[in-house]
Amino acid sequence: MDVFPGVRGLAAACFFAALTLTACGNRYDLATERGRQARIDGANFHLSKGECAAALESIWPLYQSEFADDEVRLVTASAYACEGTFNLLALVGNIADVSNPFQALAKTLKNKPNDAARAAMYQASDILTQSQTVMSASLRSPAVNSYMVFLQFGIIGAVIRNYGSPALDGTQGATLVYDTTSNPAGEMSNEDACALAGSLAMIVDSFAYSSISDPSTQGVAGQLESICTSYTGQSCAMLNKARTACNGTNTASQAAQLVVAGVNAAW
Repeated sequence: MDVFPGVRGLAAACFFAALTLTACGNRYDLATERGRQARIDGANFHLSKGECAAALESIWPLYQSEFADDEVRLVTASAYACEGTFNLLALVGNIADVSNPFQALAKTLKNKPNDAARAAMYQASDILTQSQTVMSASLRSPAVNSYMVFLQFGIIGAVIRNYGSPALDGTQGATLVYDTTSNPAGEMSNEDACALAGSLAMIVDSFAYSSISDPSTQGVAGQLESICTSYTGQSCAMLNKARTACNGTNTASQAAQLVVAGVNAAW
């Protein structure tokens, strides 16, 4: 007769628990393809539920590792964009066959003036440009450039929502202000003004190296290009793409001022 059935049962339970814990630990082992995929799958699961912080927590160890590639960067950028209230499906729906892209972009995001959304969107862009070292679309893959186009649409939306006081339908409520000769009240920061101009540059540049072919997105990109050529005299792709380039008076700032004027006129 077994006089220690409880002890034996407890030992068995502990043994199987140890196996389970070990298996769970190996599930996220970045040295294995299975572990890396588990990180990606976990982040995508959280993104599908709108759980931005959890998605970033899931993908971050892989992004910080030697195994970071375009897929990992795209998921990481998506997690930051999620924190910036960016919703790709909503954006695609809003820009379909629109005559006023800025109105469509303004109503897509949900950020409020001076919140953290713009910083999150900027971080997402930095992930895809690898800390602003890969600014030319020719150096990025079609997949990254395709997402970059929509991400920069989101940045435009975040910036103009911050300064333009849009109505619920995206209609402009306040004039965007950026001046290289004075400092009027309510003026955009150098970073935000350069980010707005840089987004137009990134969209046109990235579109040319993307796999996007739908006419709605192509039409919006064309409308943005017309603003650049009309107000700056050159293609958007030729403008400075770094949001850190403006100091309030330099050439990048002057170009940003012209772009802001173009956006006001088009919005």
